[in-house]
Amino acid sequence: MAEEILDKQQTMEAGIEKPGDAREMAIRRLKMKQDFRGILAGGILAIVVTVVIWALGEGGYFWPIWVCLGVAIAVVGQGWKAYGPSNRITEADVQREMERG
Repeated sequence: MAEEILDKQQTMEAGIEKPGDAREMAIRRLKMKQDFRGILAGGILAIVVTVVIWALGEGGYFWPIWVCLGVAIAVVGQGWKAYGPSNRITEADVQREMERG
């Protein structure tokens, strides 16, 4: 019975960030920012290479636009994760909600 109550409490608190987790959260955030810069650099390189190939060819239909679109989607997605708002539930959020009733 006591184990069951403990399991329920741990399950309920699994998504709540504790004050002691600040260092771990900061490390994850820095890793996401580093990943963003890598995706951005790789995407720019891919765009430059495809535009050069297109320009050295006969030109015509600008097919590198599809590469640009793919890169833009990846960069926006990773940028949102790295620099967008954090939707973590903190202990302060829990306390504030409990006070409201």
